[in-house]
Amino acid sequence: MKTTTLFLVMIFPCFAQQEGSVVRFSNGDKLTGDLLALTGEKISWKSLLLKEPAEFDLKKVDELELSMAAPPADQSIAAHEVIISMTNGDTIRGQLAGMTDTEIRLSTWYAEELMVKRVNVKSAKITSLSDIHYRGPNSMDEWSLGEGEDGWRFRGGALRSTYPGGIAREVDFPDECVISFEAAWRGAFDARIVFFSKDITNPSDPGSGYEMVFQGETVQFKEVRSNKRFGYSRNAGMLRANEKARIEIKASLKKGKFALFVDDQFIDSWQDVAVDRKKLGEGFHIITRNTSPLSISNIEVSGWDGYLDKQIQGGQVGGAGDPFELDGNSEVPKPAKEEIPEGRMLLRNGDSIEGEVLGIVNEEIILKTPIAEVKFPLARLMNLYLSSDTMEEAKLYKADVRATLSDGSCIVFRLDGVEGNSLIGFSQNFGTARFRKDAFRRIEFNLYQ
Repeated sequence: MKTTTLFLVMIFPCFAQQEGSVVRFSNGDKLTGDLLALTGEKISWKSLLLKEPAEFDLKKVDELELSMAAPPADQSIAAHEVIISMTNGDTIRGQLAGMTDTEIRLSTWYAEELMVKRVNVKSAKITSLSDIHYRGPNSMDEWSLGEGEDGWRFRGGALRSTYPGGIAREVDFPDECVISFEAAWRGAFDARIVFFSKDITNPSDPGSGYEMVFQGETVQFKEVRSNKRFGYSRNAGMLRANEKARIEIKASLKKGKFALFVDDQFIDSWQDVAVDRKKLGEGFHIITRNTSPLSISNIEVSGWDGYLDKQIQGGQVGGAGDPFELDGNSEVPKPAKEEIPEGRMLLRNGDSIEGEVLGIVNEEIILKTPIAEVKFPLARLMNLYLSSDTMEEAKLYKADVRATLSDGSCIVFRLDGVEGNSLIGFSQNFGTARFRKDAFRRIEFNLYQ
């Protein structure tokens, strides 16, 4: 306990004076201000609402939201990003720097290199960074509010609203794209997500585009300002069961097809046989329709190959064929794709390859296949094959915190120390690591009460 107390006293004065910081308590209260100090038992907090700094019992503190830095510009040189999902639920983003039978070497802007143990890795998805057209939110400056509306705030890396109204920005939407974000709310999810609008000057009432309308557990897809609805309303029961979800909208203007996933579960697909790209624009709107708190974070717009990853038939996951081809209105149906055999990795063109990773050098992967040794850009891969036979889950520690970083990574680790501007933590997932203190968006305490 003494070691932890000393560590916290050393670390958290570094965070003082960070404007817009928020402390949240287990009873639901919150207080904006500046963090002055933190011991193993108490937090010292300065706020304009308080006559003088106050101390609070750390056992009653749920989390801190802190100001943060965006990833350095020179990090964008990389052509790919890998998203590592750990067996304990952690998500770690970075670039592949190497791989052995026991470890994956990950280059990151917030912790230099992490040596991630393969037995703790559940999956590894690879994204081409050249295909990412927007990632945020990063500040309120990049979003437009409606005239007279002031219900949205940017805090803790998220857009937050407690009043009806909209917010909008322009995005360089490709004709085939994936729009994804994380939403958290109180009560019911009551919002409109508008994309491809032609004008963002009125964020709450766009005059064109498509919209996904969420009302409780019901989802409807329609044209903006039109009675034209595509198909029927669909139920997404997880939207009522939980007060948070990851929403993914896949849109193909080439095929006039649109699909919705909630928490990786397919909800439905719709078709507009009369798509006119000239009548569509680059506007992206988030419109809340009530006073319940709503938070939108980890927004990403990326390119897409137009093919759904999951095989769907009759509205259910697990059938055969591309659901964008089931009706046969626009193209000759393609043969059903077979399941990817064990030990194979998927390429972006839909092919798959079997092989053993021999090395990773300068954004290229070297594979030993049954036919020959091959080398090609990492960005062409969509995943790494990882055997699931020996998976393990990291041990829990009493001093664990859950840290959310500005790039969307979410990592649980034990607080251990500080050196200069680095926060030191330990996890069986990656051993001891040094994190930049300005990379943190949120730190959660008392995880296992």
